Amino acid sequence: MWEMNKHQQTLLIATSNAGKAGEYKKQLQDLPLTLVSLADIGLSSIEETGKTFEENARLKARAYAEQSGLPCIADDGGLEIDFLHGEPGVRSRRWKTGDENVTDQELADFTIAQMQGVPDDKRAARFRMAMVFVDAKGAEHVVEESCEGLVPHAASLTVPHGLPFNAVLYIPQFNKIRSELSLEEHEVVNQRTLAIKKLKPIIVAALLCG
Repeated sequence: MWEMNKHQQTLLIATSNAGKAGEYKKQLQDLPLTLVSLADIGLSSIEETGKTFEENARLKARAYAEQSGLPCIADDGGLEIDFLHGEPGVRSRRWKTGDENVTDQELADFTIAQMQGVPDDKRAARFRMAMVFVDAKGAEHVVEESCEGLVPHAASLTVPHGLPFNAVLYIPQFNKIRSELSLEEHEVVNQRTLAIKKLKPIIVAALLCG
């Protein structure tokens, strides 16, 4: 058991998305930390100019830690398809048109179209996540996780709002497309959940051990 500091620490989660913030709070709720999001402290999103998920996560974690004066966690991630040399990667919603003016259904359909005729043994893909924690001393800690699967030959009929690529990754472990997983199944393979669990002991060592 760690020896806790006398004053409860505040940790900034670098997102304004309530759902994403909720994932962090669920995994870290047993720690004596006050968890706040960008919306809670009035910070707006910055431009993500990195060429990799790790670069974007580092950029956000460092910038928000400096702006807020708080230790901070940021992440970035997306779908990588091996046959397409890692596309869409960080391009995400900009993949089809070069900007974000595209619907979830259009992105799902576009992804399937790019893999038309590709044999089953060359359809490997994954959701990759890079997560960066900047501690109270300014040190950076990086973890990565992924959710492995295959691009199916047709998109799921369920295309979640804001999560189009969940409809185009088949998870062999459950014999389902990711958007069709139950909440319990999703938690088993969710790359963000896995990354938070990996980062958790680092947070404890950095913020809670006296």
